[in-house]
Amino acid sequence: MRLAVKTLGCKVNQVESDALVGLLKPLEPVVVPLETGADLVVINTCAVTTSAEADARKEVRRARRANPQAFIVVTGCYAELAPEQLAELGADAVVPNRRKAELPGVILQHFGLPTDPLTTPPNEFWGAGERGLLNNYVRAFVKVQDGCNAGCAYCVIPRLRGRERHREHRDALKEAEALLASGVQEIVLTGVRLGSYQGHPRGIAGLVEALALMGAKVRLSSIEPEDTGEELLRVMQRFAPQVRPHLHLSLQTGADRLLALMGRRYNKAFYRNLVEQAYDLIPGFALTTDVIAGLPTETEAEHLETQAFLEEVRPSRVHVFTYTPRPKTRAASLPQVPIEVRKRRNHELAALARRLAEERMSPLLGQRVEVLVESFRGSKAYGHTPDYYEVEFGGVARVGQTVKVRVEEIEGYTLRGRLESIQEEPARLLLPML
Repeated sequence: MRLAVKTLGCKVNQVESDALVGLLKPLEPVVVPLETGADLVVINTCAVTTSAEADARKEVRRARRANPQAFIVVTGCYAELAPEQLAELGADAVVPNRRKAELPGVILQHFGLPTDPLTTPPNEFWGAGERGLLNNYVRAFVKVQDGCNAGCAYCVIPRLRGRERHREHRDALKEAEALLASGVQEIVLTGVRLGSYQGHPRGIAGLVEALALMGAKVRLSSIEPEDTGEELLRVMQRFAPQVRPHLHLSLQTGADRLLALMGRRYNKAFYRNLVEQAYDLIPGFALTTDVIAGLPTETEAEHLETQAFLEEVRPSRVHVFTYTPRPKTRAASLPQVPIEVRKRRNHELAALARRLAEERMSPLLGQRVEVLVESFRGSKAYGHTPDYYEVEFGGVARVGQTVKVRVEEIEGYTLRGRLESIQEEPARLLLPML
């Protein structure tokens, strides 16, 4: 069975797509690119912005054009939001998030194969523990949380993902142990609202510490500022760089009035203190963040306030989004900033983001950085530093090794250099030489 999988949006979607592939083993799937001709196409969609919705529609149209005879299944957040539209665009089956656990059964039944408990996971926690073909041999995502109770004024995700659910920590540790035994080097914990995790008696800090004591390299995906306590920072301090010294703390705006209006659960002082504490405690700490340009009622002064605050907290990377009204959210009913103003503010924030990244990265020129080798293309190897800079380098190495690279060039958000030494080579990894 030739299977094409297209995943849009967050890391949670990536985990769920991978879980689906693992549950389709009765089909003996061979994963192929969407354009090469597939018997089955699965599109896992996002609806966090209107551009994400447009991407979902585009992928369905593209899939139907490229694979006229394929069985096309669409799931994810946009499938929850607009199932009829996706069917009109060419989807044969639309499975919303709240019924995502039914995906394997829908697909297997279409191809005349029986389903059983192994291919019909419980709805309560879909996408945890089933491993498919999409993980690489180096880094694997482990989903430990789903849903969100926060209800930010601009966000539709709680309606599409449901209430918060938390995976029992013993189950997550069992999966991580199996991944490490198979050769995976880095575990990335992920969830819709990861920091709210309650599956361990000590929350996310306890789970991270347990993974570190197991010997795993651990990275956290995006986490909310108010969910990031001192205990987690102390665990990161104790185990850095094994627990990666990087946090993605969503900011959204640097204006206190807007933070309150949008239902965010912190203010600038809280965010500033948290980040400064992280810089003080964690060796080599790096911050990345999100901001939204043109939130409803945002003034020009508040836009400038956001820029000034970004300069203050010194992120290594800023993801900039233009606000788009989401259906049935409180923010959609507020006075809107004109779209041309939103776009201009986006451009200004993006330019600032590039400058801040350059300022953070330029001192690395000529320095040696630690890199976990993740992949190679042609003669070049690729990986990330513990603080999450992408690195491209030349030299003989293996996927899964931790190496030292001398940085010779910086382009955009990528460090380029040459291999200087190999720090470690786990015996369990028997993968191709570069």
